[in-house]
Amino acid sequence: MKKLLLPLSLAVSFAVPSLAAEHGKKIYAYGALYGTYLNYNNSKYKEDGYSTTGYLSLGDGLHNTLQLGVEYTHINYKDGYSDLNQEDYTIAYSNTNQLLKNHTFTFGAHYINSDDDLTDGGYTLFFDGTYSKYSPVYPYSFRWNAGIGFYYSRYTNITDFNVYQVNPHTTVKLFSDYRRGALYTDLTGYYIHVTDSDTLGIDKNNYYSFDAALRYYYRGYDFKIGGWVGQQVFAVKNGGFVVYNLKEKYKGGAYGEVGYTFKDGLRVSFNLSVNRFSEEGDNVTQTVGTVSLGYRF
Repeated sequence: MKKLLLPLSLAVSFAVPSLAAEHGKKIYAYGALYGTYLNYNNSKYKEDGYSTTGYLSLGDGLHNTLQLGVEYTHINYKDGYSDLNQEDYTIAYSNTNQLLKNHTFTFGAHYINSDDDLTDGGYTLFFDGTYSKYSPVYPYSFRWNAGIGFYYSRYTNITDFNVYQVNPHTTVKLFSDYRRGALYTDLTGYYIHVTDSDTLGIDKNNYYSFDAALRYYYRGYDFKIGGWVGQQVFAVKNGGFVVYNLKEKYKGGAYGEVGYTFKDGLRVSFNLSVNRFSEEGDNVTQTVGTVSLGYRF
C-alpha cells in the first residue's frame, strides 16, 4: 500500500524558557490531543483520511525539555481495499543554556510502523542547534534566534535508500508590547537529498524550498499564517514530529491557524493547510483541517 503521512500541524511548543524560573523546583508539562481530517482533490487513488495525535512536553522551565508524540493515521483509497493504517512515534530532548550560553540543542528520533511496504520500519534521526538573542536589560526578553537542523531518514524494507535534509531557520520578533501584542516572523529553508532516485522512480536527487510565516499574539489569542514554495520529497517537518513517507513531489502550499489560551492553561486551536503535489504526473490538491485541545500544567 501507499502512504502519505499527513502534513499535520503539530504546534510543538518551543517557547522561550522563563529566565526567572528556579531550576529543579517544579516540572512543567503541556499535553495536547489533535484530530485531523484530510481531503484529496483530483487524486486518482486517494479519497480522504483522518489522524489522531497525542503530544506531551515535560521540562524544568529552564534547561531541559522532553517531548513525546504518538500518531495514528488512516487513509481511504478509491479502490476500496488499499486503505492504509500507520503509527508514528517521536521522541525529542532539548537542552538550553547548559552546553552553551544562549544555545538550545535538540536531539530526537522518529519511527514509522506502516502498511506502506516502501517505508514500513523507516526511521529518522535529527539534531538542531539554535542560538537565541535576548534584550541586554531586564526583563531580558527574546529578540531573535537563528539555527540549523539536520535530519537523516533511512528506509530499508524494499528499496534501501536514505534521505538527508538540512534546515537553516530563524525567528525574529517584530514587536512586543502590552497594547499591541507580539508579532514574530519565522523563516525556514529546506535542502533535501534523496539517494537512489532512479530506483525510486523520482526525477532527481536534490530538492529546495523555502517557508515563511507570521505569528501574532494578543492577550489569549494567537494567529499564524504562512506558506512555502519550491519542491519537497520525503520531507521532515515540525522539528521531526512530521515525516512525509510517500514519494510524491510536493510543489508548495499555504497554511493558517487560530488559537485561544484560557487563563487556567487550556488551549484550543484550528489549523487549515492546502498543499499541491504530483501523483504520477497529475496535480493533486490536499486540504487538511486540524482541531487541537491542549492543557499546560
